Amino acid sequence: MRVNSITTARNGHRSALAFEQYVRGKRTIVEGTVLFLETADHLEAVMSQARSGDVIFAPAGAARRRDSRVVEYQGDLCEPGDKVMLGEGCTFELRDYVAAPFISIVGPTVLRQRSAEGIAAFFSDADTARDSGVFVDQLLSGAVLLDSFASFIGTDSAGGFLDRVHVTAAGEYRDGPDGLLLGVVGDEWSAIESRAIHGAGRGRAFARIVDRGMLEADLDDRPWLARYIAAIDLLRGWDGVPTRPAISGFGGHLVRALDELPALPGVVSASAPYLLTGDGDEWVLVDPLSRRRTRLGVDTARAAECLIATGNESAAVALLAAELGRGTSNVASLVHEVQIRFAAVGLDLTTSGREGL
Repeated sequence: MRVNSITTARNGHRSALAFEQYVRGKRTIVEGTVLFLETADHLEAVMSQARSGDVIFAPAGAARRRDSRVVEYQGDLCEPGDKVMLGEGCTFELRDYVAAPFISIVGPTVLRQRSAEGIAAFFSDADTARDSGVFVDQLLSGAVLLDSFASFIGTDSAGGFLDRVHVTAAGEYRDGPDGLLLGVVGDEWSAIESRAIHGAGRGRAFARIVDRGMLEADLDDRPWLARYIAAIDLLRGWDGVPTRPAISGFGGHLVRALDELPALPGVVSASAPYLLTGDGDEWVLVDPLSRRRTRLGVDTARAAECLIATGNESAAVALLAAELGRGTSNVASLVHEVQIRFAAVGLDLTTSGREGL
């Protein structure tokens, strides 16, 4: 009985991670593609094309034969207010992104853009966070899955391999419910992957609701968007994160010179460390990859921020000197010590990821 309970728990955990991969469009632990079928009509045809590592979400009772790849669900996930239940105690509610700032998150929730207005609202919220440091509270909830967020930054899998496919009631294969048309039921999987490769890039998941050229222009205007999305992901996965955390680069910097001097060349990568503070003068440096957190005093935090912002030790020294009104020789040792300190634990603050414009 205990073995069965453990097995059920493991299967439930894998199903939840597979569903997360389907919603967000970003790989979790699933080896293959996650497919979500709106109706049972196409299950047999999809199963004939699916591979051993794939996961197929299908309406309950749809499978004519037992298949370990199939996860049955109850409910719908088409209109705001719809709920889908993957198993006992695992229910997700669909909500419209436009309404995100005005809803209460009471359980697992999928926020879907659903329209050009939803995409515009997402960009507006990102701009607000960038300018003022205020993030939409609902996005920071660990219970929220933001639909197709990976498509904003173009994280297509290597070789065109698909992380997820949505199968509509009409039998269309799409990259998400509003995504690029990849084929129809009955097509060979190789043809679907070929179309995915041809249509790779940012915005593929929104091809049905917004012009990709216009979306590309909006994304080009926000070269920092990947860092914004990574910041949301970091905060929502951090138990005990300070209320209203201040994040360097969003609403300003600890080093004021970064806001007053001309823009630095390039944009800090989403993979570079984040500098946060909550209450008081204590700052926290967070590695977004390992999620390791290091508490810093204000002087060390300033030096770290200069290293992250410039990606160069000499430039960081000059920037910190300008901030403090001192000569470069007076701050060079501090900057170097901070650089060496983090390099010793495998975190190079100057090469952890700069992206040119």
